[in-house]
Amino acid sequence: MTRHIIFNRSALMGSVATLGYILACPAPALAQAAPPPTKAPEQEQSSLQDIIVTAERVESNVQKTAAAVTVQSGDDLRERGKFTLRNILETVPGVSGGESEGVTNEPTGNDNPAGGITIRGVSSNGGLSGQTLSGVPATALYVDDVYNGIGGNFDVDRVEVLRGPQGTLYGRSATAGVVGIHTRNPNLSEAGFDGSLEGGSYSLFRATGAVNLPLVTDKLALRVAANHYERDGADVEKGFGASRVNEIKAKLLFAPSDSFSLLIGGALQDRKIYNGGISGNLVAPNKVVFSPFSVGSAELKSRQVWAEAKLDLGGVQLTYLPSYRTFVQDATVFVVGPAGNGIKQRVTTPHDPFVTQELRLTSQPGSNIKWQTGLFYYYNNIRSQNRNAWESSDGLLFNADVARKTKDIGVFAEATVPITPELRFTGGLRYDETTVSTSEVYSSNLNVFCNTPLGFLTGCAVGAPNAPNAGLPEALSSITISGDAGRRKFKNATYKARIEYDLGPTNLVYASVSTGFIPGDVQVGQGAGNIPTAYPYESEKLTAYEIGSKNRFLDRRLQVNVGLFHYEYGGFQAAIQLDPLNPATGILFNVPLRMTGVEIESLFQLTPSDRLGLNFSHIESKFHDLPAGFASAVAQRSLWGFAPTTATVFYDHDFDLSGGSTINLHGEAIWNSGYDVRPTSAALAAQGGLDYVHQNGFVLGNLNLTWTSAGSRFSATAYVRNVTDKRYKSYVNLQSISPLQATGTLSDPRTFGGVLTVKF
Repeated sequence: MTRHIIFNRSALMGSVATLGYILACPAPALAQAAPPPTKAPEQEQSSLQDIIVTAERVESNVQKTAAAVTVQSGDDLRERGKFTLRNILETVPGVSGGESEGVTNEPTGNDNPAGGITIRGVSSNGGLSGQTLSGVPATALYVDDVYNGIGGNFDVDRVEVLRGPQGTLYGRSATAGVVGIHTRNPNLSEAGFDGSLEGGSYSLFRATGAVNLPLVTDKLALRVAANHYERDGADVEKGFGASRVNEIKAKLLFAPSDSFSLLIGGALQDRKIYNGGISGNLVAPNKVVFSPFSVGSAELKSRQVWAEAKLDLGGVQLTYLPSYRTFVQDATVFVVGPAGNGIKQRVTTPHDPFVTQELRLTSQPGSNIKWQTGLFYYYNNIRSQNRNAWESSDGLLFNADVARKTKDIGVFAEATVPITPELRFTGGLRYDETTVSTSEVYSSNLNVFCNTPLGFLTGCAVGAPNAPNAGLPEALSSITISGDAGRRKFKNATYKARIEYDLGPTNLVYASVSTGFIPGDVQVGQGAGNIPTAYPYESEKLTAYEIGSKNRFLDRRLQVNVGLFHYEYGGFQAAIQLDPLNPATGILFNVPLRMTGVEIESLFQLTPSDRLGLNFSHIESKFHDLPAGFASAVAQRSLWGFAPTTATVFYDHDFDLSGGSTINLHGEAIWNSGYDVRPTSAALAAQGGLDYVHQNGFVLGNLNLTWTSAGSRFSATAYVRNVTDKRYKSYVNLQSISPLQATGTLSDPRTFGGVLTVKF
């Protein structure tokens, strides 16, 4: 018997609003201004601990921060085998995805790791088919306060996730939110070493180590950390999912006095990511059959230096943070193209430097009025090429040779002013000016389908799959963009207005309106008839309305945070494949969008040894005022690519053993509602195509068992990820229904692993 559950949005919002009101109203005992009574040791152990974050660029208690912030500790992530962005973010409400895989569904990597992150349904713009250049991401990823920095997957101290626009403080890329990864800094007073070894399914091996050396006690210290990681693919040993990584970073901290400190860092990362090896073909809506295919790989090299100087000027604090990063890519990608023909894609990025500089002035901690202001500079100069050809003949599909310079200058200011001891107002403004200059030569083969099974589409001879003369003879059509045609300037102003009120010592309510922006771009893709066409990306702006409440009850043992939000997205830009049989064709739509959602984070310290948590998120999205052509090109009327409803339940129990050692049992279950993996056309939807691009709801479970020695010097963890062995569709490319031509990839199956750690 099939059971149908129908959600009424008005009823849901009303119920959640009522819940938020109840949670925001503390019991009379908690509303008193007097400090909480002194606790016995047993009570103190049962209370939830305070967590200090720097989410809003100043140190604050996360429960006193009037924003949707989730924090995860590096120790917990390491013990649970979570070091990829996707795994780190999987239990954060309203967040999905991970590191961008690159210019295709096959993993190649790129210079923009945040491009694959979705927060509250807001994802990054996909580039037009055929483009190697990633657009400005919707989520800002910072590693040690460096935009899109490297080295954030090892020696991690904590990860902070802010949901909602952060335009005033973080500027471009912070439309959806911010993921801030903070790695460990040098310790000025104590020498130490910590390391870990991890092994697991599919030849997983990971070795991480860090050494801390005080060079001048309490004044100068060095920390060096290194990481090696390798794993084979889940479905093929060398191919899709296999990777090898070597990376190292060093930090030198100089603090000669309480009023000045200088941190200098350097990082290196070499990655080799494999693709191909297998082709996943959908033979039914929810059945993927793998067949052998060519193996490709991508070699990625990143280098980075940065510094952070802090100076106490008496009434204010000065922070200066410059960084320089380079990225080089050399990739060969094999994918299955139309009618089963193999495509060889060569992606090269020989030149891709980034320069960022940020200067901030901040009020002193404890100031009555808390404020900060600053300047931000960003510069990138990339050169990249993407050549696609039939594997059997080297007959060209298209070639994109691109050079792009991007410069952004921003100025911002934000202040929090107390109106009464319990009531505060925050206001912020930011102005950014972005200049994008693109030079591109794009060539397309008008005879691309000649001597293939699809030759009849262009009046060419029909050939067998993977014929030695596929796409020949070439008939090239080219377009060149340079100068004024490829130059765009975008001026964006964003703001934040927030009111917050302390209902009691452990109860906070707040309401805010804020904006975020994404500057535009110019890209070239293939239009109708395979003719190269230039498409301008307009600047995007999102306005967010949010109310929230953060609470602790039951003598600080129960924590419940609730948030409601509504987004007005002025123009969501969707790059849509124009011709399902030709993956290089595309068209750009600018579509207005509304989104409404609710998030709940709760944590209950049942006993000193037991902790129970529940996270919940529900998002409704709706396109409106559809532009011409969108209704036929896209069957969906709401956002795709993420589960609109998610819920995570987790439980921890600590066992105290003789001698002072402990065992921790951690389990988590993650439920995702059904969703469309990607858009499909109205024509394919009418033939049943929605079943192929749709992913039904599913549950993932993870288990961990960790033994920790007395003094916490040693630990050993055994874990199982994806206990239910559920493999969901992570990518689908539906080309036709009759005959059925659809390729797809699946998430990882059940995996096992173990981690050994040591600290001295």
